[in-house]
Amino acid sequence: DGQHRLKAIVESGVTVQMLVARGVDSKHQLVMDDHAKRSAGDALTLARGERVTATEVAIVRAAIELQEKAFSAHRTKAELNELIDQFRGALDFTGEFLATKHRGVTAAPVWGAIALSWYYVEDLDRLRSFCRMLCGIDMVTEEGDRASQMLREWLLRTGVRYAAQRSEAFRKTQRAIVAFMKHQKIDKL
Repeated sequence: DGQHRLKAIVESGVTVQMLVARGVDSKHQLVMDDHAKRSAGDALTLARGERVTATEVAIVRAAIELQEKAFSAHRTKAELNELIDQFRGALDFTGEFLATKHRGVTAAPVWGAIALSWYYVEDLDRLRSFCRMLCGIDMVTEEGDRASQMLREWLLRTGVRYAAQRSEAFRKTQRAIVAFMKHQKIDKL
């Protein structure tokens, strides 16, 4: 902390007395210097001592907000820190597919729904297949797998650009996962 202040002092050439604190526990980063232009992921990375990406924060926010239908609920960094802990397994799972961007299918509401499904599906290998097909890594070969392809096509055609589309993308992803897990043939999402 303080790099902007130090730069200003150097540029101004003025001597300034200030307090310097050393050995402050990193967990305090969640509540200090909150006026800085620092993302939640940046603050969490500093506090946790491990990288927390903007994508992970977006997935957790989407999962919670869209599940609870609380779109305007502001989460503090401390709350997000707890949620990152709670979602760690699901985030590690989704991270397998989000290491590289897959055009059109990497929207946070989609992966928020997938992260939530990680907790309730019985067959994670089947969910992994769904994700691979959604990302275009694997091809759909069976009629019971078509839900992933339908979701992919909808996302590529429509995208998730507006707030209203977030909820729709979340619901369609949930529907596609349920159908895919049951090997269900569906005509629409």
